[in-house]
Amino acid sequence: MRLSELIRGMKKTAVTGDTSLEITGVTKDSRNVSEGSLFFATSTSSAYLNDALERGARAVVTDGDIDRTFACVIRVEDVKRALGEAASKFHGHPSRKMHVTGITGTNGKTTTTYLIESIFEAAGKRPGVIGTISYRYAGKTLNAPNTTPGASETNALLRDMMDAGISHVIMEVSSHALHQSRVEGIDFDVAVFTNLTHDHLDYHGDFESYKASKRLLFEDFLARSRKKRRYAIMNIDDPSIRDFAVAPPVTMLSYSTRGFADACLSSYSESIDGLTLTLSLPGKKIPIVSPLVGMFNASNILAASLSGHVTGISPQAIKEGIERLGGVPGRLERVANDRGISIFVDYAHTPDALENVLSLLGRLKKGRLIVVFGCGGNRDAVKRPLMGAIAARFADEVIVTSDNPRNEDPLTIIEDIRRGLEGKAARIIPDRREAIFEGIGSARPDDVVLVAGKGHEDYQIIGGTTLHFSDREVIEESLHVAT
Repeated sequence: MRLSELIRGMKKTAVTGDTSLEITGVTKDSRNVSEGSLFFATSTSSAYLNDALERGARAVVTDGDIDRTFACVIRVEDVKRALGEAASKFHGHPSRKMHVTGITGTNGKTTTTYLIESIFEAAGKRPGVIGTISYRYAGKTLNAPNTTPGASETNALLRDMMDAGISHVIMEVSSHALHQSRVEGIDFDVAVFTNLTHDHLDYHGDFESYKASKRLLFEDFLARSRKKRRYAIMNIDDPSIRDFAVAPPVTMLSYSTRGFADACLSSYSESIDGLTLTLSLPGKKIPIVSPLVGMFNASNILAASLSGHVTGISPQAIKEGIERLGGVPGRLERVANDRGISIFVDYAHTPDALENVLSLLGRLKKGRLIVVFGCGGNRDAVKRPLMGAIAARFADEVIVTSDNPRNEDPLTIIEDIRRGLEGKAARIIPDRREAIFEGIGSARPDDVVLVAGKGHEDYQIIGGTTLHFSDREVIEESLHVAT
C-alpha cells in the first residue's frame, strides 16, 4: 500500500519526506521489520530505530524527534492509536467484515470464549478464537504468546481469519491489551464483562487503574466501533459494574445468577458431575445439562448465551453448543481415573478464582478436599498470603508448592503464602511434580483433589529457563504409578 494512502485520515502533526513510498508492512517491533516496512516508535522506544532502519524500514511514525535518515517521518501525538488504525487499514479492515466479540474480566474469559465458539459452531457459523490458550480457526491451532496480541499482529491474524472464511471472531481482551491499545483499529460488535477481582496490580499499580483499563473496552473501543448494532453484555452481579458506563447507540444487556436480568436462571442444580440449568433469555427459556461445574460456570454460560442471543443464534443452537462443550483446558478440567477420586486442574491464580473453585468443590465433596498450589514469582506478591488464607479456610489438606518462580527464590514465595495459612498445618513441597504426586497419592475414594495455578500451561519458568511441565501430564503419570 502506498504510504500516502496508509496515513490518510491519521491525526498527524507533521509529515517530512516522500509519501509515495510503497509500504510492505506495519509494526512497532523492530524484529519484525522487513524491507519497506512502516515502523512505529514512541519517544521511549527510540532505541530501536537503528535496528528498524538496518532491517529495511523506510518510513517511521513517531511522537518524538528523529535524527536517523528515514525516507519519510510522520509525527503524531498518539503512536499506539496510529499503529492500530494503520494496521487495520493495511490489512483491509478485517474486523469490519466479520462479527467480532470481545470478552474482558479477571476470570471466566477463556471459558466464555469456548462456550461462544461452541454455540457458533452449533449454529453453522465459522468461528475463530484469539485467546489465552490458543489462536484457532479453520482447523488451525496456533500457540498464543499473548492473550491479546499487538495491534499489527491482531489485524494480520484477523485478515488471515477473514481469508479463511471465518464469519465470527471471539477475542479475549486483557487489561494489558486495553491499556496498551492493542485492540486499536478493531471494530467490535459485542463486548462482554465477566467480573473484576484482584489481579495484575504488579502492572497496573492499584485496583482503580486496573478497573479503568477494563472499562476502555466499553467506553472507548466499543463506543468508537463502526458497527451499526453494538451490544455491551454486563455481569450485574459484580459490584464494579456501577463504574462501567455504556451510552447509546451501544445497547447494554445484563446477566445475573442471583436475580432478574436479561439473562438469568429459572432453575439451577449442581453436583460434582456438572450443572442442570434452565436459562431465561428475552422471550425464551432453555433447559441445559452441562458437564461444566459450579455457579461461576453458570455465569459464564449466561454470558455466552446472551452473546449468542444478540447475534441472532437460535435457542436450539445455544442449547446444543453449551451441552456439547465437555470442558476447557485447565479450567476446572477433570482428569479421569478409576480410583474413585475427583481430580481437577484449574488455572486459579488469583484469590477470587481460588476461593470460587475451592468453595465450590468444598460444597460438592463427599470426602476430603486436597489442594496443591503455589504462586508465581516476579508478580503481585500481595495476593500470596490471601491465597494461603483461602486455602486454609476451604481445604481439608493443603500442599504448598512452586508455580512459576521465575527469578524469585521459591522458598521466599512459599513463605509469603505460609503467612496466610493462619496456623493451619500444611505440607510444604517446593518441587511441583513431587507435590502433585503427594496430593494424588494421599487421596482416597470420594476425595477431591485440586491442582491449581497453572491450568493449561505446559511449562514451568525457573530462573531464566523454561521447562516442559504439565499439571495434567504429571497427574496422569502419578495415577499410572499408583496403579
